[in-house]
Amino acid sequence: MAKSINIFQPNIGPEALENLQQVFDSNWLGRGPKVKEFEERLSRFIGCSQHSLHTVSCATDSIFQILKVLNRIVGTGTVIVPSISFPAVGSAVLEAGFNLQICDVDACSGQIDLSKLKTLMTAQRDVVAVFSTHYGGSAVDTTELRQIVGEKVYVLEDSACALGSQDMSGVSVGLEADFSCWSFDAMKLLVCGEGAAVHIPNDELLALFKEQCYLGLPMKQKSGMDQSTDTKRWWEYDLNSTGVRSVFTDINAAIGLSQLPLLQKKLERRAEIRQLFVQHIDNLTGLQYLSNMNVTRSSNYFFTVVSEKRDALAHFLKENGIYTTFRYYPLSEVSLFRDYIYEECHVAKTISDTFLNLPIHDALTDDELLYICSKLTEFSKC
Repeated sequence: MAKSINIFQPNIGPEALENLQQVFDSNWLGRGPKVKEFEERLSRFIGCSQHSLHTVSCATDSIFQILKVLNRIVGTGTVIVPSISFPAVGSAVLEAGFNLQICDVDACSGQIDLSKLKTLMTAQRDVVAVFSTHYGGSAVDTTELRQIVGEKVYVLEDSACALGSQDMSGVSVGLEADFSCWSFDAMKLLVCGEGAAVHIPNDELLALFKEQCYLGLPMKQKSGMDQSTDTKRWWEYDLNSTGVRSVFTDINAAIGLSQLPLLQKKLERRAEIRQLFVQHIDNLTGLQYLSNMNVTRSSNYFFTVVSEKRDALAHFLKENGIYTTFRYYPLSEVSLFRDYIYEECHVAKTISDTFLNLPIHDALTDDELLYICSKLTEFSKC
């Protein structure tokens, strides 16, 4: 095969150009009417109220800002995160002034190990929040997690890869937490160039988060540049706290609006690809794959194979034009976070040596899929 097969690839149609032209013609490029329309339509897809959903510049920023908000609410304390997490989660905990504790993960899913979480909760009496990552489209059992941590501990979820996943009750993954975020970067199911949406069901927490993401301006107070206010000096303002400017723009929303009608087909195509991989790998020796856990529908953001010869497999596929990756390298193996481990994360280390994510994006052609399968077969016979 002449061309390379990318691990991720955005699949954006011509509708995006039409939407972008509307934005350019409107002369409103920042947060405006397209963002409002995007949030309304996205909330319908997810199944939440538009009021509880808010868009920001990126998922990483949302994680940093929600933890800073929690620091304002509870002060100091411990935040527990799974070892298999995006590195920004660990960094955000430390930057917000919390004590970080890293928990090992489940060998069958790559998600936080709830039995080990229970041990950590007993050992750490000052836990204020637990972060869980919905790995690759599977889901953590949030109901069980809440039973373990209790009512006073905030449940925060990284759902960046789980847009479209539904739990065992048919509810969108992420809606049962106190905070959850979905990413719209160029590698995700819904591509906006950049950006993210957060779901925060508590009104007070949501208001503080919005303030944090817009310079610390009180939500009841308009920006100092808004001439539509009734005040005589509309340029004056006050601040409740420090903050950042984390803005999702009409440019991002225009791209996203072109993608929203295609989401169902994208999910169906990824499910087809997964099924083809499963049927093929079931007949191979030396290769296994992760099952989708705790979901009735999965985003199938990753298709993860498991091999004792993972490194050799990755290099073999790369030599044949097939690009793969492993997400996410364990926090427990990163020097910055080594001092924040209660118990060694042996499962996370094993996962980092045996898991490999194959291409599963909806831009893959049938010929490319058959080619990938043929190379998996070839490797299994080595």
